[in-house]
Amino acid sequence: MAKNPLLKYSVEVLLVEANPAGEPFFRKTHLYKTLFLLHQNLLGQGIDIGLPYCWYLHGPLIEAITFEEQTGTPLDGGYLQPDGATVPLRHVHDEELMTGEKQVVLQEIRKILRKYRSGTRWEEGYGSRLVGDAYKLAPFRYQRTFKREYLDYLVSLSGEPRVYDYAYGRISSNILRYLDTLIKQFPENEMSELLDTYLAWDDTARLFVETRDPLDALSNRYWEIFCSLLRVRKNENVPEEIVERWERSFAQELPLYDREFETTHDEALGRLEQDTQSRDIDPIVLRLMAYARDECVRARPREM
Repeated sequence: MAKNPLLKYSVEVLLVEANPAGEPFFRKTHLYKTLFLLHQNLLGQGIDIGLPYCWYLHGPLIEAITFEEQTGTPLDGGYLQPDGATVPLRHVHDEELMTGEKQVVLQEIRKILRKYRSGTRWEEGYGSRLVGDAYKLAPFRYQRTFKREYLDYLVSLSGEPRVYDYAYGRISSNILRYLDTLIKQFPENEMSELLDTYLAWDDTARLFVETRDPLDALSNRYWEIFCSLLRVRKNENVPEEIVERWERSFAQELPLYDREFETTHDEALGRLEQDTQSRDIDPIVLRLMAYARDECVRARPREM
């Protein structure tokens, strides 16, 4: 018997409604985001299914150990096939649940799915829209800007490498605008342990703009360490011992990222110095970026 029969029922009725045949169009990410939206919507109606999740790299992530303890069924191999699609499910465990409660859950699931389907057919772009709707509930604006705007913009550039040759002025302007927005939005009050690391990354990113180096790898590395602390700060229904383990992991990883960003910054600065010498540009330009960043912070304070 499940410790949390309401959570088990919610997952299983969702699978029956969304993907009864276990087809590949409804996968792990769709399950996670839909369960998160269901959990949030039901809370607004006074029903708590106790979904254990944290905010992580790609949005709300179900904490698998607690989920299995609560439902008696693992995510991988229980509700998810090896290829990531959800399993075909015919039977829903609904023992010991009140009829009215079950009806509210079922109605809310159908309401959510109607946003992304026409009848039983999934609409074009449903996956991106589902992730976007989940991110609307992200705890920090900074998160939404970094993941859903800035990183998505970098991905769009990676598919068009030649655009750097003929449109770099526009590209660099767009990137700097994102960096200026992010530095205002950084949640300093709740993520203070990461502030120095973030500012070091920001300095390095601005150097990369000057040296015309791709920012994808550098930005994704920073996002990893940001999310390592984010899951500690923003989670629900996750046992304290698991959160403490995440916190220890963050504390161990942070110095490694700091050294990596310092090395990357020094290498980029070296490339810029060589470039400015070859173009006979005044070396004082190398110091102006940090000054401009500080002025931006003073003129437009961060949003807490």
